[in-house]
Amino acid sequence: MSFSVKKSTQFKINELVVMTKAGPIDISSIYEEINIFDSVFMPVMSGHIMVRDAVGLSGSLIFDGSETLLIDISKSEQDPDIANFKKSFRIYKQSDRINSGLNSEFFVLHFCSDEMIYSNQQRINQSYEGTYSKVVEKILADYLKIPENQSGGFFESTSGIRKIVIPNLKPIEAIEWVTKRSLDAKQSPNYLFYQNTTGYNFVSLSKLLTQPELLDVRFELKNQTQVNAIEEIGAARGLEVISQTDMLEKIKSGVNAGQFIGFDPITRTTAKKNIGFGDMFYNMEHGSETPNQSVFENRGGVKSVEAFASKISMASFNAAKQLSSYIKKNDPTSLSKEESIENWLFQRTAIMAHLMNKRVKLAMPGNFQLTSGFNINLNAPNFGRKIKGEDNEDVSVSGKYMIVASRQIIKYDKHETIIEVASTTTNNEYVTVSNPEQLTQLLNY
Repeated sequence: MSFSVKKSTQFKINELVVMTKAGPIDISSIYEEINIFDSVFMPVMSGHIMVRDAVGLSGSLIFDGSETLLIDISKSEQDPDIANFKKSFRIYKQSDRINSGLNSEFFVLHFCSDEMIYSNQQRINQSYEGTYSKVVEKILADYLKIPENQSGGFFESTSGIRKIVIPNLKPIEAIEWVTKRSLDAKQSPNYLFYQNTTGYNFVSLSKLLTQPELLDVRFELKNQTQVNAIEEIGAARGLEVISQTDMLEKIKSGVNAGQFIGFDPITRTTAKKNIGFGDMFYNMEHGSETPNQSVFENRGGVKSVEAFASKISMASFNAAKQLSSYIKKNDPTSLSKEESIENWLFQRTAIMAHLMNKRVKLAMPGNFQLTSGFNINLNAPNFGRKIKGEDNEDVSVSGKYMIVASRQIIKYDKHETIIEVASTTTNNEYVTVSNPEQLTQLLNY
Protein backbone atom coordinates (compact mmCIF):
# COMPACT_ATOMS: atom_id res chain seq x y z
CA MET A 1 0.00 0.00 0.00
CA SER A 2 1.47 3.37 -1.01
CA PHE A 3 2.13 6.00 1.61
CA SER A 4 1.56 9.60 0.52
CA VAL A 5 2.07 12.87 2.39
CA LYS A 6 -1.30 14.35 3.27
CA LYS A 7 -0.31 16.46 6.30
CA SER A 8 2.92 18.33 6.96
CA THR A 9 3.14 16.83 10.47
CA GLN A 10 2.73 13.21 9.44
CA PHE A 11 5.53 10.65 9.46
CA LYS A 12 6.20 6.96 9.09
CA ILE A 13 8.23 4.85 11.50
CA ASN A 14 10.16 2.36 9.41
CA GLU A 15 11.92 0.95 12.45
CA LEU A 16 11.94 1.62 16.19
CA VAL A 17 13.79 -1.21 17.88
CA VAL A 18 15.58 -1.75 21.17
CA MET A 19 18.49 -4.16 20.75
CA THR A 20 18.69 -6.07 24.03
CA LYS A 21 20.72 -8.95 25.42
CA ALA A 22 17.81 -11.20 24.48
CA GLY A 23 17.53 -9.84 20.94
CA PRO A 24 15.62 -7.06 19.13
CA ILE A 25 12.33 -5.74 20.53
CA ASP A 26 10.04 -3.64 18.36
CA ILE A 27 8.59 -0.77 20.42
CA SER A 28 6.94 1.13 17.57
CA SER A 29 3.49 0.19 18.86
CA ILE A 30 4.08 1.00 22.55
CA TYR A 31 5.99 4.30 22.54
CA GLU A 32 4.18 7.47 23.61
CA GLU A 33 6.66 10.19 22.64
CA ILE A 34 10.17 10.49 21.22
CA ASN A 35 12.34 13.57 21.75
CA ILE A 36 15.65 14.00 19.90
CA PHE A 37 17.96 16.95 20.64
CA ASP A 38 20.95 18.51 18.89
CA SER A 39 22.77 21.82 19.31
CA VAL A 40 25.88 23.59 18.01
CA PHE A 41 26.97 23.74 21.66
CA MET A 42 26.52 19.98 22.28
CA PRO A 43 29.13 17.50 21.00
CA VAL A 44 26.61 14.67 20.46
CA MET A 45 22.93 14.14 19.83
CA SER A 46 20.74 12.86 22.66
CA GLY A 47 17.12 12.29 23.54
CA HIS A 48 14.55 10.25 25.42
CA ILE A 49 11.58 8.09 24.61
CA MET A 50 8.53 7.43 26.76
CA VAL A 51 7.19 3.87 26.62
CA ARG A 52 3.91 2.42 27.80
CA ASP A 53 4.75 -1.14 28.83
CA ALA A 54 2.03 -3.77 29.30
CA VAL A 55 4.22 -6.86 28.88
CA GLY A 56 6.76 -6.35 31.69
CA LEU A 57 9.79 -5.27 29.65
CA SER A 58 11.46 -3.52 32.59
CA GLY A 59 11.29 -6.55 34.82
CA SER A 60 12.42 -9.07 32.21
CA LEU A 61 15.13 -7.05 30.46
CA ILE A 62 16.70 -5.17 33.41
CA PHE A 63 18.09 -2.22 31.41
CA ASP A 64 21.81 -1.90 32.23
CA GLY A 65 23.25 0.41 29.57
CA SER A 66 24.15 -2.29 27.05
CA GLU A 67 20.99 -1.69 25.02
CA THR A 68 20.91 0.26 21.78
CA LEU A 69 18.04 2.06 20.10
CA LEU A 70 17.56 1.93 16.33
CA ILE A 71 15.48 4.75 14.84
CA ASP A 72 14.43 4.97 11.19
CA ILE A 73 11.74 7.56 10.39
CA SER A 74 10.72 9.08 7.06
CA LYS A 75 8.05 11.40 5.74
CA SER A 76 7.06 9.23 2.82
CA GLU A 77 7.64 5.75 1.41
CA GLN A 78 7.41 7.16 -2.09
CA ASP A 79 10.29 9.58 -1.46
CA PRO A 80 12.31 8.44 1.59
CA ASP A 81 14.78 11.33 1.15
CA ILE A 82 12.21 13.88 2.30
CA ALA A 83 13.13 14.82 5.86
CA ASN A 84 14.25 11.30 6.77
CA PHE A 85 16.27 10.19 9.80
CA LYS A 86 18.12 6.96 10.50
CA LYS A 87 20.50 6.54 13.41
CA SER A 88 21.51 4.25 16.26
CA PHE A 89 21.88 5.40 19.86
CA ARG A 90 23.06 3.96 23.16
CA ILE A 91 20.41 3.75 25.90
CA TYR A 92 22.24 4.90 29.01
CA LYS A 93 19.46 5.30 31.58
CA GLN A 94 15.92 4.27 32.47
CA SER A 95 13.87 6.61 34.65
CA ASP A 96 10.38 7.68 35.74
CA ARG A 97 8.80 4.25 36.11
CA ILE A 98 5.17 4.97 36.98
CA ASN A 99 2.37 2.44 37.31
CA SER A 100 -0.67 2.93 35.10
CA GLY A 101 -3.28 0.71 36.67
CA LEU A 102 -2.48 -2.93 37.51
CA ASN A 103 -1.48 -4.08 34.05
CA SER A 104 0.89 -1.47 32.64
CA GLU A 105 3.49 1.14 33.48
CA PHE A 106 5.21 4.12 31.87
CA PHE A 107 8.96 4.58 31.81
CA VAL A 108 11.47 6.79 30.02
CA LEU A 109 14.57 5.56 28.19
CA HIS A 110 17.36 8.13 27.83
CA PHE A 111 19.74 7.76 24.92
CA CYS A 112 22.74 9.47 23.32
CA SER A 113 25.27 8.82 20.58
CA ASP A 114 27.53 5.92 21.50
CA GLU A 115 30.62 8.12 21.02
CA MET A 116 29.78 9.89 24.29
CA ILE A 117 29.83 6.59 26.19
CA TYR A 118 33.03 5.51 24.47
CA SER A 119 34.69 8.87 25.13
CA ASN A 120 33.99 8.69 28.85
CA GLN A 121 35.88 5.40 29.05
CA GLN A 122 39.19 6.81 27.77
CA ARG A 123 41.83 9.46 28.39
CA ILE A 124 44.25 11.18 26.01
CA ASN A 125 47.81 11.87 27.16
CA GLN A 126 49.53 12.65 23.90
CA SER A 127 51.45 15.40 22.13
CA TYR A 128 50.40 16.66 18.71
CA GLU A 129 52.01 18.88 16.12
CA GLY A 130 49.98 20.27 13.24
CA THR A 131 46.88 22.32 12.63
CA TYR A 132 44.10 22.00 15.18
CA SER A 133 41.80 20.62 12.47
CA LYS A 134 44.26 17.74 11.91
CA VAL A 135 44.35 17.10 15.66
CA VAL A 136 40.54 16.82 15.68
CA GLU A 137 40.67 14.43 12.71
CA LYS A 138 43.15 12.19 14.53
CA ILE A 139 41.12 12.10 17.74
CA LEU A 140 37.92 11.27 15.88
CA ALA A 141 39.65 8.45 13.97
CA ASP A 142 42.05 7.05 16.59
CA TYR A 143 40.04 7.40 19.79
CA LEU A 144 36.35 7.68 18.87
CA LYS A 145 36.47 5.54 15.72
CA ILE A 146 33.66 7.53 14.10
CA PRO A 147 31.72 5.32 11.65
CA GLU A 148 31.67 6.38 8.02
CA ASN A 149 27.94 7.18 8.08
CA GLN A 150 28.54 9.82 10.76
CA SER A 151 31.27 11.76 8.95
CA GLY A 152 29.02 13.66 6.57
CA GLY A 153 29.00 17.03 8.34
CA PHE A 154 31.04 20.19 7.72
CA PHE A 155 34.78 19.96 8.35
CA GLU A 156 36.94 23.06 7.92
CA SER A 157 40.70 23.49 8.19
CA THR A 158 42.17 25.81 10.82
CA SER A 159 44.97 28.34 10.58
CA GLY A 160 48.45 27.89 12.08
CA ILE A 161 50.69 24.98 13.07
CA ARG A 162 50.59 24.22 16.79
CA LYS A 163 52.57 21.96 19.09
CA ILE A 164 50.45 20.89 22.06
CA VAL A 165 50.08 18.24 24.73
CA ILE A 166 46.52 17.08 25.46
CA PRO A 167 46.35 17.35 29.28
CA ASN A 168 44.76 14.03 30.35
CA LEU A 169 41.36 14.72 28.82
CA LYS A 170 38.63 12.43 27.53
CA PRO A 171 38.49 12.45 23.69
CA ILE A 172 35.40 14.65 23.39
CA GLU A 173 36.75 16.97 26.10
CA ALA A 174 40.01 17.17 24.15
CA ILE A 175 38.18 18.11 20.93
CA GLU A 176 36.24 20.83 22.77
CA TRP A 177 39.51 22.07 24.34
CA VAL A 178 41.06 22.30 20.86
CA THR A 179 37.92 23.87 19.34
CA LYS A 180 38.06 26.84 21.72
CA ARG A 181 41.61 27.59 20.60
CA SER A 182 41.11 27.14 16.86
CA LEU A 183 41.49 30.19 14.58
CA ASP A 184 40.26 30.71 11.04
CA ALA A 185 42.12 32.48 8.23
CA LYS A 186 41.23 35.88 9.74
CA GLN A 187 42.49 34.78 13.17
CA SER A 188 38.96 34.65 14.57
CA PRO A 189 38.28 32.00 17.27
CA ASN A 190 34.79 31.03 16.11
CA TYR A 191 34.99 27.25 15.60
CA LEU A 192 32.28 24.84 16.73
CA PHE A 193 32.22 21.07 17.23
CA TYR A 194 28.84 19.36 17.28
CA GLN A 195 26.76 16.50 15.92
CA ASN A 196 23.57 16.98 13.93
CA THR A 197 21.46 14.76 11.68
CA THR A 198 24.11 14.86 8.93
CA GLY A 199 27.01 13.76 11.17
CA TYR A 200 29.86 15.35 13.11
CA ASN A 201 30.90 18.92 12.33
CA PHE A 202 34.08 20.90 13.02
CA VAL A 203 33.54 24.24 11.35
CA SER A 204 33.80 28.00 11.82
CA LEU A 205 30.80 30.12 12.64
CA SER A 206 31.81 32.31 9.68
CA LYS A 207 31.24 29.44 7.26
CA LEU A 208 27.94 28.43 8.85
CA LEU A 209 26.49 31.95 8.83
CA THR A 210 27.29 32.43 5.14
CA GLN A 211 25.73 29.17 3.90
CA PRO A 212 22.54 29.55 1.82
CA GLU A 213 19.20 29.30 3.59
CA LEU A 214 17.69 25.84 3.83
CA LEU A 215 14.10 27.08 4.11
CA ASP A 216 11.94 30.20 3.96
CA VAL A 217 9.93 30.19 7.19
CA ARG A 218 6.60 32.00 6.94
CA PHE A 219 3.28 32.25 8.78
CA GLU A 220 0.07 31.21 7.03
CA LEU A 221 -2.96 28.95 7.35
CA LYS A 222 -2.09 25.26 7.74
CA ASN A 223 -3.43 22.10 6.09
CA GLN A 224 -5.29 23.87 3.32
CA THR A 225 -6.76 21.37 0.88
CA GLN A 226 -5.41 23.17 -2.18
CA VAL A 227 -1.84 23.32 -0.88
CA ASN A 228 0.65 20.46 -1.11
CA ALA A 229 1.64 19.21 2.36
CA ILE A 230 5.34 19.25 1.43
CA GLU A 231 5.07 22.98 0.66
CA GLU A 232 3.60 23.54 4.12
CA ILE A 233 6.83 22.31 5.76
CA GLY A 234 8.02 25.94 5.70
CA ALA A 235 4.93 27.25 7.50
CA ALA A 236 5.68 27.99 11.16
CA ARG A 237 3.13 27.06 13.82
CA GLY A 238 4.41 29.39 16.52
CA LEU A 239 7.04 32.05 17.24
CA GLU A 240 8.67 33.19 20.46
CA VAL A 241 11.26 35.97 20.54
CA ILE A 242 13.64 34.82 23.28
CA SER A 243 15.89 37.87 23.04
CA GLN A 244 16.41 40.73 20.61
CA THR A 245 19.12 42.40 22.63
CA ASP A 246 20.41 42.25 26.19
CA MET A 247 22.66 45.23 26.77
CA LEU A 248 23.72 44.14 30.25
CA GLU A 249 24.78 40.72 28.95
CA LYS A 250 26.66 42.36 26.07
CA ILE A 251 28.58 44.52 28.53
CA LYS A 252 29.44 41.66 30.91
CA SER A 253 30.45 39.31 28.07
CA GLY A 254 32.68 41.87 26.37
CA VAL A 255 30.59 42.07 23.20
CA ASN A 256 30.77 45.87 23.13
CA ALA A 257 34.33 46.30 24.35
CA GLY A 258 36.90 44.90 26.75
CA GLN A 259 40.54 44.34 27.48
CA PHE A 260 43.03 41.48 27.49
CA ILE A 261 45.92 41.68 29.97
CA GLY A 262 48.77 39.28 29.29
CA PHE A 263 51.83 38.43 31.35
CA ASP A 264 54.83 36.34 30.35
CA PRO A 265 56.77 34.88 33.31
CA ILE A 266 59.73 33.98 31.08
CA THR A 267 60.42 37.42 29.63
CA ARG A 268 58.79 39.16 32.64
CA THR A 269 56.63 41.19 30.32
CA THR A 270 53.09 42.48 30.71
CA ALA A 271 50.88 43.97 28.04
CA LYS A 272 47.34 45.28 27.57
CA LYS A 273 45.19 44.96 24.48
CA ASN A 274 41.95 46.89 24.05
CA ILE A 275 39.38 44.95 22.03
CA GLY A 276 36.38 46.76 20.54
CA PHE A 277 33.21 45.46 18.94
CA GLY A 278 34.64 45.98 15.46
CA ASP A 279 37.71 43.87 16.24
CA MET A 280 35.43 40.95 16.99
CA PHE A 281 32.64 41.47 14.44
CA TYR A 282 34.59 42.36 11.30
CA ASN A 283 37.14 39.56 11.76
CA MET A 284 34.54 37.04 10.59
CA GLU A 285 31.77 36.59 8.04
CA HIS A 286 28.04 37.07 8.74
CA GLY A 287 24.63 36.43 7.21
CA SER A 288 24.06 40.10 6.35
CA GLU A 289 25.88 43.41 6.65
CA THR A 290 24.33 45.31 9.56
CA PRO A 291 25.44 44.04 12.99
CA ASN A 292 22.87 43.43 15.69
CA GLN A 293 24.34 46.23 17.77
CA SER A 294 23.57 49.66 19.17
CA VAL A 295 25.81 52.39 20.53
CA PHE A 296 25.04 54.56 23.53
CA GLU A 297 26.99 57.02 25.64
CA ASN A 298 27.20 56.63 29.41
CA ARG A 299 27.08 59.44 31.94
CA GLY A 300 30.86 59.65 31.86
CA GLY A 301 30.78 60.53 28.18
CA VAL A 302 32.20 57.14 27.08
CA LYS A 303 30.57 55.23 24.24
CA SER A 304 29.57 51.62 24.92
CA VAL A 305 31.96 50.35 22.22
CA GLU A 306 34.87 52.17 23.89
CA ALA A 307 34.24 51.17 27.52
CA PHE A 308 37.17 48.75 27.66
CA ALA A 309 36.82 48.18 31.40
CA SER A 310 33.49 46.40 30.76
CA LYS A 311 35.26 43.03 30.81
CA ILE A 312 38.88 42.15 31.46
CA SER A 313 40.49 38.78 30.73
CA MET A 314 43.89 38.02 32.19
CA ALA A 315 46.22 35.13 31.33
CA SER A 316 49.81 34.25 30.56
CA PHE A 317 50.67 34.78 26.90
CA ASN A 318 53.50 34.20 24.44
CA ALA A 319 53.50 37.26 22.21
CA ALA A 320 56.31 38.87 24.20
CA LYS A 321 58.62 35.98 23.32
CA GLN A 322 58.65 37.21 19.73
CA LEU A 323 60.89 40.07 20.93
CA SER A 324 63.34 37.86 22.85
CA SER A 325 66.70 37.52 21.07
CA TYR A 326 67.62 34.60 23.36
CA ILE A 327 64.54 32.56 22.37
CA LYS A 328 65.01 33.44 18.70
CA LYS A 329 68.53 32.06 18.90
CA ASN A 330 67.98 28.95 21.03
CA ASP A 331 64.35 27.89 20.35
CA PRO A 332 63.14 29.65 17.19
CA THR A 333 60.57 27.01 16.14
CA SER A 334 58.56 27.47 19.35
CA LEU A 335 57.66 31.03 18.40
CA SER A 336 55.38 29.98 15.58
CA LYS A 337 53.90 26.86 17.21
CA GLU A 338 52.97 28.08 20.69
CA GLU A 339 49.48 29.10 21.74
CA SER A 340 48.34 32.62 20.83
CA ILE A 341 45.98 32.97 23.76
CA GLU A 342 45.61 36.71 23.24
CA ASN A 343 43.78 35.94 19.97
CA TRP A 344 41.03 33.76 21.41
CA LEU A 345 40.53 33.90 25.19
CA PHE A 346 38.56 37.17 25.31
CA GLN A 347 37.24 37.18 21.74
CA ARG A 348 35.61 33.73 21.73
CA THR A 349 33.36 34.47 24.70
CA ALA A 350 32.27 37.74 23.09
CA ILE A 351 31.57 36.12 19.71
CA MET A 352 29.32 33.42 21.15
CA ALA A 353 27.55 35.87 23.47
CA HIS A 354 26.86 38.15 20.50
CA LEU A 355 25.41 35.26 18.49
CA MET A 356 23.06 34.25 21.32
CA ASN A 357 21.91 37.82 22.02
CA LYS A 358 19.34 37.68 19.21
CA ARG A 359 17.35 34.45 19.41
CA VAL A 360 13.96 33.22 18.25
CA LYS A 361 12.18 29.93 18.90
CA LEU A 362 9.98 28.47 16.15
CA ALA A 363 7.52 25.57 16.15
CA MET A 364 7.61 23.89 12.75
CA PRO A 365 6.06 20.85 11.05
CA GLY A 366 8.27 17.83 11.59
CA ASN A 367 11.43 18.03 9.49
CA PHE A 368 14.74 16.31 10.29
CA GLN A 369 16.49 18.64 7.85
CA LEU A 370 15.94 21.44 10.36
CA THR A 371 19.01 20.63 12.38
CA SER A 372 21.78 22.61 14.08
CA GLY A 373 24.17 24.57 11.88
CA PHE A 374 21.83 25.21 8.95
CA ASN A 375 20.28 28.55 8.06
CA ILE A 376 16.69 29.63 7.56
CA ASN A 377 15.15 32.86 6.32
CA LEU A 378 12.45 34.09 8.70
CA ASN A 379 9.61 36.22 7.40
CA ALA A 380 8.11 37.37 10.70
CA PRO A 381 4.75 39.13 10.55
CA ASN A 382 3.95 42.32 12.41
CA PHE A 383 1.57 41.21 15.15
CA GLY A 384 0.69 44.77 16.10
CA ARG A 385 -1.79 47.15 14.52
CA LYS A 386 -1.64 47.13 10.72
CA ILE A 387 -2.31 49.97 8.29
CA LYS A 388 -3.83 49.03 4.95
CA GLY A 389 -1.27 48.93 2.16
CA GLU A 390 1.78 48.81 4.47
CA ASP A 391 4.24 45.92 4.54
CA ASN A 392 3.25 43.40 7.21
CA GLU A 393 6.85 42.26 7.89
CA ASP A 394 8.49 42.87 11.28
CA VAL A 395 11.96 43.99 10.16
CA SER A 396 13.36 43.82 13.69
CA VAL A 397 12.77 40.06 13.83
CA SER A 398 12.85 38.96 10.19
CA GLY A 399 16.05 37.94 8.46
CA LYS A 400 18.60 35.19 8.06
CA TYR A 401 19.15 33.00 11.11
CA MET A 402 21.27 30.00 11.99
CA ILE A 403 19.72 27.04 13.81
CA VAL A 404 21.61 26.74 17.11
CA ALA A 405 19.44 23.95 18.55
CA SER A 406 16.63 21.67 17.46
CA ARG A 407 14.19 19.31 19.16
CA GLN A 408 12.33 16.66 17.20
CA ILE A 409 9.05 15.70 18.94
CA ILE A 410 7.41 12.55 17.60
CA LYS A 411 4.09 11.51 19.09
CA TYR A 412 1.80 8.73 17.92
CA ASP A 413 -0.14 11.08 15.61
CA LYS A 414 2.24 13.88 14.60
CA HIS A 415 5.85 15.01 14.21
CA GLU A 416 6.86 18.57 15.14
CA THR A 417 10.24 20.28 15.16
CA ILE A 418 11.15 23.04 17.61
CA ILE A 419 14.14 25.07 16.50
CA GLU A 420 16.01 27.83 18.27
CA VAL A 421 17.65 30.20 15.80
CA ALA A 422 20.13 33.03 16.36
CA SER A 423 21.78 35.76 14.35
CA THR A 424 24.67 38.21 14.66
CA THR A 425 23.04 40.66 12.23
CA THR A 426 19.78 42.44 11.56
CA ASN A 427 17.66 43.47 8.57
CA ASN A 428 17.85 47.08 9.73
CA GLU A 429 19.93 49.24 7.42
CA TYR A 430 22.05 50.92 10.10
CA VAL A 431 23.38 50.61 13.65
CA THR A 432 21.30 52.70 16.05
CA VAL A 433 23.03 55.39 18.11
CA SER A 434 21.58 56.89 21.29
CA ASN A 435 20.18 60.43 21.34
CA PRO A 436 21.94 62.81 23.81
CA GLU A 437 18.49 63.83 25.05
CA GLN A 438 17.98 60.30 26.38
CA LEU A 439 20.92 60.65 28.77
CA THR A 440 19.87 64.15 29.78
CA GLN A 441 16.40 62.93 30.75
CA LEU A 442 17.90 59.96 32.59
CA LEU A 443 20.03 62.19 34.78
CA ASN A 444 17.69 65.14 35.27
CA TYR A 445 14.20 63.67 35.42
